[in-house]
Amino acid sequence: MSEKIKVAIFGGSFDPFHNGHLKVIEGLINLNKFDRIIVMPLGLAPHKDGYMTPAGYRYEMIRLALKDYPEVSISDYEINRPGKYSYTLDTIEHFENEIKHRHILEQRNRLRKNRNKHNRNKRNQREDYKYFESIEQDIENLKIKVKLSLIYGSDALDTIENWHEPAKLMQEASLWICRRGDEDIKHMRERADYLTKKYHAKIKFFDIDETEHSGTDIRTQLLANQYPKGALPKVVKKFIKNNQIYRLQDDMACLSKKDLIQIAIYENLVRKKVSRSRLIHSLNVMQYAVHLARIHHYDLMKAATTGILHDVAKTMKITKQYKFAKRIGKLDPINKNIAHGPAGAYYISKYLYIKDEEIINALVYHTTSRGNMTTLDKIIYLSDKIEYGRPFPNLDGIRAAAEVDLDEAMRMCLEEVQEVLEKRGRKGHPSTLAAVEYLNNQ
Repeated sequence: MSEKIKVAIFGGSFDPFHNGHLKVIEGLINLNKFDRIIVMPLGLAPHKDGYMTPAGYRYEMIRLALKDYPEVSISDYEINRPGKYSYTLDTIEHFENEIKHRHILEQRNRLRKNRNKHNRNKRNQREDYKYFESIEQDIENLKIKVKLSLIYGSDALDTIENWHEPAKLMQEASLWICRRGDEDIKHMRERADYLTKKYHAKIKFFDIDETEHSGTDIRTQLLANQYPKGALPKVVKKFIKNNQIYRLQDDMACLSKKDLIQIAIYENLVRKKVSRSRLIHSLNVMQYAVHLARIHHYDLMKAATTGILHDVAKTMKITKQYKFAKRIGKLDPINKNIAHGPAGAYYISKYLYIKDEEIINALVYHTTSRGNMTTLDKIIYLSDKIEYGRPFPNLDGIRAAAEVDLDEAMRMCLEEVQEVLEKRGRKGHPSTLAAVEYLNNQ
């Protein structure tokens, strides 16, 4: 018994995910030739040149844009491997194995559901048992052939010979090349014929509508806080605008390649521990922290590390938060709203081997602040409160103050916090009151 599964893999940086990408996906769907269509954002690897927006943002843009496309799935295979080289042949092998395994699991789960349904009826139970046993044996012996197709733009025809083991690659997978109306069709056909003769490549074309915008052009405009008309799916535009994810990229690009890879490793860890919205918040805090660090001549890597990790313990069970918080022993009294700060500090010290006291303390006090604050304390406290995704009112003034004077921004921010607490009939944490007194005495 054998079965063939046809799979299209559309990989790219998707920085940002724009309507041109959507046209490619719609073109693949309209072909009606694939059992599965997988969109795979690239991870951050040592051999990639130039700055790339953090994976969490790019994955979320894809997810939002494709939520009404049930035929399409998103893979996090690449972004789960930050800092590692990933050749296309490795990707092909991974998906062949994953799809075979998943298909068998799906068949078994379907069989179990049917078996449970039949078992409710006691009649002919013996016959049912033999029937399901034979099907399970068929599934066990199922020979699955995964036929992979890689989706590229026409430039791949000119560059593929420079890739890792191109001959083997073109034997293992078909190439589907999307054609836009403004491209040199003759050149594309000549290159396809050449690759077919030399490597026995399997190359097919599909047409998509022209697009006025390129990813590079869109990104340039986003960096200037401009939104080119018709370039982005509405949900993607709203997401970018709400979080201002491109606004601070000049600051992030000042980090070294080595540091960016380490930050991507931390991001991947956080992504597995917190909710989707909490990850976006953590990325927002990280970018804002790097922005303030650059303005105020502070260590960018320390700011980035603390920003991405500041909520790493947020979704821990509260009993574990208390346990870890008590072990760090730096914030008293502890309550359920602030325990994740010291708990996270203990976690990164114990399990990530981060021993820098400035980073540890900034995590401990990022919800309360404290007296005698360090520059990093102020940067993280402010970034957590005023990152662009925050919906609170009266943040523009604090953001403006933070550009020139961290102490003044802290005063303004703590005043807002105190007003909220007073309305709720609360005095505030002793550590927060110590911060207010410290700033008033400056």
